[in-house]
Amino acid sequence: MLNLLIPHDLPQARPERPGTALQPLRLGGSTMGTDWSVTCHMPRGMQADTIRDAAEAVFAEIIRQMSTWKPASLISQFNRLPLGGAIELPAAFAHVLEVTLQVAAATDGALNPCLGAETSRLGFGPASDPSAPIETSRDAWRTLAPTGATLTRRASYQLDLSAIAKGHAVDLLAIALRDLGITRFLAEIGGEFVAGDPKSDGLPWWVDIETLSAATRWRVALCGQALATSGDYRKMRFENGQRLSHITPHPDAMPGHGDLASVSVLHASCAMADAWATGLFASGPATGLFLANQHGIAALFQFRDRPAAPSDTLKRMQD
Repeated sequence: MLNLLIPHDLPQARPERPGTALQPLRLGGSTMGTDWSVTCHMPRGMQADTIRDAAEAVFAEIIRQMSTWKPASLISQFNRLPLGGAIELPAAFAHVLEVTLQVAAATDGALNPCLGAETSRLGFGPASDPSAPIETSRDAWRTLAPTGATLTRRASYQLDLSAIAKGHAVDLLAIALRDLGITRFLAEIGGEFVAGDPKSDGLPWWVDIETLSAATRWRVALCGQALATSGDYRKMRFENGQRLSHITPHPDAMPGHGDLASVSVLHASCAMADAWATGLFASGPATGLFLANQHGIAALFQFRDRPAAPSDTLKRMQD
């Protein structure tokens, strides 16, 4: 069964300017421990290396600022600061932190960027110093509000922005493409997508949401929007009969409403879609679906043991 999702505000195809000549291109590579790709219609005469260089410059800057796997990154430097130490925030870091805190507040800390040490302890992050004191309070994220462009370390948590950084990188990749004069594109990093204008033939960029079953598929008409998915369907393992995930569930996440595998979110911003997907997944299916409906989030909850559950906003996109 194929479910088509078509946003009501899908932009109409705009005719090309007279004299415009476009050529199709697809390129990609590896970054941030996953793959990236760009499919686009670029001005004839432009070199693919120009696009590749722009993409890799975006990735390098995000890694320099927000990779917990790089000891020299800005976030790793912050995590080594003594209490009271501070860093100056570049624009990308500040934006990702702002998005994180917005969704953390909306989900009562289900999206929690202060659980880096817990992620590492479970084997899903870089090894951390076992002698370092670690803040275990679920409310540590509330100490993260910066003062202007300055972020001060007020508790002994390990900051981890991985749940949003990749989505923001896709947003920046889309900006880089538009700066090159490319408006018809589908950009992706590890299953997080941003689409530009419709293709030259006027059709949208059709994107299939990754599913656990081939029997039911969900396909999105993506134009001028982003799609992000979070869950434990890729990163998880069993230990003593218990499933462990890189996403720590909220303490109040309610079991018994299905074995949730993933949450996919459509949003104008891929950083925001990424943040909400993680926050809704960590909230658990009952609370997550309630929050999605409360905040008007277009979200799809997929389960291992029951049919998928779309939020009210997503239901209105079904054909």
